[in-house]
Amino acid sequence: MSLPPIQPGKVVAQITVTEEDVFYAFWENEPKDWRHFMEYLSEYLTDALNQHVYDEIRYLYNAYLQQQEECPHRRTTVLATGGYYYSSGEVWDDLREVTVCLDCGKTLPEPDSSEDPEEVPF
Repeated sequence: MSLPPIQPGKVVAQITVTEEDVFYAFWENEPKDWRHFMEYLSEYLTDALNQHVYDEIRYLYNAYLQQQEECPHRRTTVLATGGYYYSSGEVWDDLREVTVCLDCGKTLPEPDSSEDPEEVPF
């Protein structure tokens, strides 16, 4: 497997845990010695989270793959690329429309052109 170039120092996510977050986690059963528990948590929480971050990244990658495979592509948008060009009295374009799913971000294939084109009544 070939990995893309890594940008050293690029932050992908940061987590800030406040005392309010800790209090919320204990809304039913608060520690008896809150101050000592906060000191303990401050010392060990970072290492505990670091141990789990790789598992979470792999889990989210698998969820991402599953979403890509199972997405029904109900919400889409059409993006246009290219432009018109003029040179030596001739005009041409390289306009292209691409359909992209707004939910999973996948570029959807163009409809099969071998099917019968719609009839346009004139």
